[in-house]
Amino acid sequence: MTAYFDAAGPESAPALVLLHGSVVTRKMWLPQLRGLADSFRVIAPDLPGHGALQGTPFSFHAAVETLADVIRQDARGRALVAGVSLGGYAAIELAARCPDLVAGLVLTGCSANFDGLVGGYLKLVSWMMRRGWIKLSRAKAAEKAMQMFPPGMADVAEAQLNDGLYPQALAPAYAELAGRDYTIPLAAYPGPGLILNGERDATPRRGEPKFLAAMQHGQSQVIANAGHACNIDQPEAYNQAVRAFAHSIGWITD
Repeated sequence: MTAYFDAAGPESAPALVLLHGSVVTRKMWLPQLRGLADSFRVIAPDLPGHGALQGTPFSFHAAVETLADVIRQDARGRALVAGVSLGGYAAIELAARCPDLVAGLVLTGCSANFDGLVGGYLKLVSWMMRRGWIKLSRAKAAEKAMQMFPPGMADVAEAQLNDGLYPQALAPAYAELAGRDYTIPLAAYPGPGLILNGERDATPRRGEPKFLAAMQHGQSQVIANAGHACNIDQPEAYNQAVRAFAHSIGWITD
């Protein structure tokens, strides 16, 4: 199989597994592969339906199986897991189903549920996408994805474009997200967690109190002047927050 994850840092270091958002791939984590490899074994896998795993239809079940394999085989059986957007919801699912593999959670852009009218709308959009009535072209996906990257991240944006964009994963992701209360699996995870949102990411910010209350051992932090993908908007602040959280839970000691 073609390699479906990137890794940096000493193999003996505590593992940090990074989960990307929808449509993009593991390449969105280049600032963290570069900036955190001094303290961690940083591993950024593709989720099903994306990148090297584009042939595997996206589902949270498939995502959890993939991530569990990565942690068992390449992270010595336990990792701090960080996810942005769709990757954050996948991290919650992994932590609830396989808590022994997850030393802690860092959740960005995923402290919101898609329920009520929003959930119904999302199910409708998913249904229409599956039938080809709504299409997000790769060109349009590229246009939207590139809005994530500030000018200083031009090399990361280029790496992401070269790796491709995968709008076909949206329909199954929307179907699974719609109507699911993510505070329930989050409450089932007994370990520590950090909700780390960008200041300008309005919807997840509104859900922060509810998600924080659901966590057994939770804390929250906001990254100033950052949007949905704050690991790209403000990579140094994001990296510092992850490092500080890992220290606070004893995952790294340097």
